[in-house]
Amino acid sequence: MTTEKRKLELINGAVKIEKSSSLEKLEDLFVQAEMEARAEESLEAIRNGEVLTLDEFFKSNEEWLKKPVTK
Repeated sequence: MTTEKRKLELINGAVKIEKSSSLEKLEDLFVQAEMEARAEESLEAIRNGEVLTLDEFFKSNEEWLKKPVTK
């Protein structure tokens, strides 16, 4: 194997690793945005005097966990 071919393979591998890492970071940002939106919604509900029973809260969170990130 020539040195140039090996360099190209190494560069291609580095690009793949960087893309994978970028996708993970993007996914983390989506989760963070969703969590921040949910926190704001919760604070607004508290301000409005809207309360959930503990069972309703758990059920709501279970449903939310099943959904893909939307915000």
